[in-house]
Formats: sequence, C-alpha cells, structure tokens
Amino acid sequence: MIVSAEQKPLSAKMIRNVIFGAFRAALVLPIPFVLTPLILSRIGPKGYGTWAVFLAINNLTSLADLGLVGTLSKYVAEYYAQRDFAALNRLLDTGIALFTLLSLVVIALLWTGSHILVAVLFRGSSLEPGALLVLFRYFLILVGANILILLFSSVTAGLQRMDLTHVMGTVNVFVGASVGGFLLVRGRGLPGLLAGYVFAALLTLVIYVVMVRRLLPQLMLNPLRMDGAEAKKIFNFSLRLYLTSAAVAVHNQAEKIFLTLFSGVIAAGWYDIASDVALKIRGAVGLVLTPVLPAASELGAQRDERRLAELYYRSHKYLAFIGVPIVCYTFVISNSFVKLWLGPNLLLIARPLAILVLIGFVNLTTGPGFSMFAGSARLGPGMRSAALGLTLNVILSVALIYRYGFAGAVIGTSLSLVIASGYFLFLFHHHTGYSVRRLLRESYVKPVICSLLLVGTLWIAHPTGVTSWPWLVLQSILFGATYCVLVICSGFFDHYDRTKLSALVPRMRRFRGVVSVA
Repeated sequence: MIVSAEQKPLSAKMIRNVIFGAFRAALVLPIPFVLTPLILSRIGPKGYGTWAVFLAINNLTSLADLGLVGTLSKYVAEYYAQRDFAALNRLLDTGIALFTLLSLVVIALLWTGSHILVAVLFRGSSLEPGALLVLFRYFLILVGANILILLFSSVTAGLQRMDLTHVMGTVNVFVGASVGGFLLVRGRGLPGLLAGYVFAALLTLVIYVVMVRRLLPQLMLNPLRMDGAEAKKIFNFSLRLYLTSAAVAVHNQAEKIFLTLFSGVIAAGWYDIASDVALKIRGAVGLVLTPVLPAASELGAQRDERRLAELYYRSHKYLAFIGVPIVCYTFVISNSFVKLWLGPNLLLIARPLAILVLIGFVNLTTGPGFSMFAGSARLGPGMRSAALGLTLNVILSVALIYRYGFAGAVIGTSLSLVIASGYFLFLFHHHTGYSVRRLLRESYVKPVICSLLLVGTLWIAHPTGVTSWPWLVLQSILFGATYCVLVICSGFFDHYDRTKLSALVPRMRRFRGVVSVA
C-alpha cells in the first residue's frame, strides 16, 4: 500500500533512495545481456539496427521536455519542504497540462514527417518502407507515453520518493523486455518487440497516475486549471536547464543517427550495443547521485551552506567508491565479456565499450556540482559547458563518423564529453571556491590506488582473460570483495559513514569496532 509522502531526515531519505536504486540496477542490468543476443538471433543484425534507431528516436524525444523534468523536481521539493500545498497543486496542474501538450505536439510532428524520417533514418533495414511506416506510427504511442512518464517521475523524485521512481523504472524496463522478448520467441519479430515496450509504457503510466494521487491526497489535480504565471515561472527556469538535458540526449543518441545516415543501420546497431551497456553501467553508478538535486534544493531553501558543501564532497566520495573500480575492471574484462556474451565475431565492440564506460564516469563527476547549481538556480556554468559539449559533439561526430565510421563515433563522443566535463568542473570550483585538493584526497585517491592495484594483479595473473562464465563471475566477486576490504582498511570511510550505515542496518553495529580498527 502506498502511503503519503512522509517526513524523514534528509540523510535517511537519500540513503533509502540510493538503496532502492541499487536494487533497480541489480534487476535491470542483466536485461540487455539477455535481450541483445535474443534480438540478434531472432531478427538479425539489420533487425537489431532498426530497433536501435527506433530507441534512439524515442530517447531523443526527451528533448521535448524543455527542461521541465528537472524544474518540476526542484519546485516540488521546495514547495513540499515549505508545506505550501496550494503552490504545489498549482505547479502540478500546470505541469500536467504542459506535458500533455508537449506529447501531442511531438506525436503530431513525427506523424507528419514520418515518410521522410523512415526514408532517411532506416538505411539498410530488412523491412519494406511500407511496413516500416506502419511500425513507426505505432511506435508514436510509446513516444507519447514515455513523455508523460517523465512528468510523474519528476514528482516522485521531488518528493524524495525515488524509491518509487526506481520501482516504476524497473517495472517499465522489465515488463517491456519480458513481453517483447516473449513475442520475439513466438515469431512476432520487430512488431512484437515494439508491442511489448508499448504495453509496458502504458502500464507504467497508469500506475504512476494512481501512485501520485495516493502520495499527495491533499491535492485535487486538474490540468484545466493551468496557471499562466506558474507556467512562465517554470519556463524561466526550465529553458535555462534545457540546454544541459538536451546535451545529454544528444551525447547519448546522436551517434546512432549519424551512423545510420553515413553507414547504415548495422553500424548503428553495433554502436548501440556498446553504448547501451555503457549507459546501463553509467546509470547504475549514477544512482548514488539521484537524490542530490532534490536534496540540494531542500538545503538551498533552508540556506544551509555548510551542509551543501558537505553534500558535494560526500556525493563525490560515494561516486568514486562505486564508479572507479567498475571503470578499471571493465577495461580488464571487456574482451572476455564480449566473447562470452556475443561471440568472437563481435569483439570489435569490446574496446569501445570500455572507453564509453570510462567517458560516462568522467561525465558523472559533473553531477554533484550541476545538481547543486540547479538546486540554487545557478545554471550559467552548466549551460556554458553543455553548449560547448553539444557543439563539439555534433562537429566532431559528423566529421569523424563520415571518415572512420563506427570508430569515429566513439572518438567524437569521448572527446566532446571529456572537454565539456573538464570545463564544467573548472567553472564549478572557480565559482564556489571548493577545494580540488580536498576533493581528490577524500574521494578519488584511495579508490584509484586500490583499483589499479587489483587490475594490475589480474592482468599479470590472467593476461589473456577468462574463458568461461563461472570463472568470470567468480573473478568479479573476488575483485569486488577484495576492493571493499582494501578501501575499508585504508580508512576511506569516516565516523559519519559508519554511523549512517549502522543506523541503516542495525546488525552492523556489532561490527563497528572491527571497522574502526581497520
């Protein structure tokens, strides 16, 4: 049973959100590893490439949110913290109206241009143009539903109920993959795969509507009561936030579009496999950052600068603890993993996969700073770095993909993301005066040293990699366990970390003495 949004300490809400995010990652991460070979075996490389283009278009339609997702999350957090339910009701009425209008506009535009889009974007597809056109228009149901899902996910995020956001994200992905995979096995091909994802999106949307009504029983939602002044206030913030969200969408999806234009759907499919795994890993690591924007908004509303600074350093600390070993380990096992997963014929995606995981983590390091700036409505640095990254991505990707194809896509997105991320970090520390030396010392030095030590040991022990799934699983478990022991023994976690962990898991109290000695 869903209960109303409750009152809990900020740290407790953040910990709960991260834990549920971890459970989501544990359930969702295996899905592409099962679904990708299934799709390849059932509809072949051309079919998979066609599906990859559909997914890229769907993800690029997130550009239609105009920055509203982060904006609604911010204002929901602020209004709820202040117990201003009248303002919250006005905000959500306006948000529902805006998102409904946006979804209708996007669907209308894509329907109108469907003939051109099908002819241009699906070069080399195994489907006939007529069948592709029908499938594309059916696909617009998925686009509209996913835009509306963004609205409700921003509400649960703003209420610091990202446990529910993670649950609903898991439902959407798991049901879509399960139903779509079942229809693939039954011989329904690409239409069956799409039908599974459409069903999952509609189911998720219905559950979200019911959930938000239960979370906020104080409100009487009615999009017909859209408030013009509230809409103007939302757009004043969201349009400044929009450039950053647009840059993220372009970085994640544009290469697939450029590849299908210059090299066809098969090359887009190969890139999608590597980038999809990298994005799933990035998303799993980035779960530690999901509570930062609402938390920063709440602390900003309270004008608590000391806790804001502490939030920044600790966000990086937990990000480094989780992300650094994953990045390092991916470089060691990428060849073995791809060979076991998809066969030796697809080893061409192994190194790009490892590079994209690294670049994704580099980009994640901007997350704490960006969330804190967004929470205090300082969007200038984020906008400038996003504009730089967006410009570089388009210019470099088009030129390099045209010249080098698949390899050019990896190089283009990597260079643009690294330069833009470095520029933002420079701007953030310049504006805030936060110590870079403290950041590196407290957050990154020990995880990097421990990870490289283990990676070097593995490479010396098994220079050619593992040759079976049991050995890979065993090696991964040993790597993770040894890394945790090394980091704990290095004194990486302080009294605050141990206190929060023991409060979260009462049984851990009996081990506090052991951890303290370590």
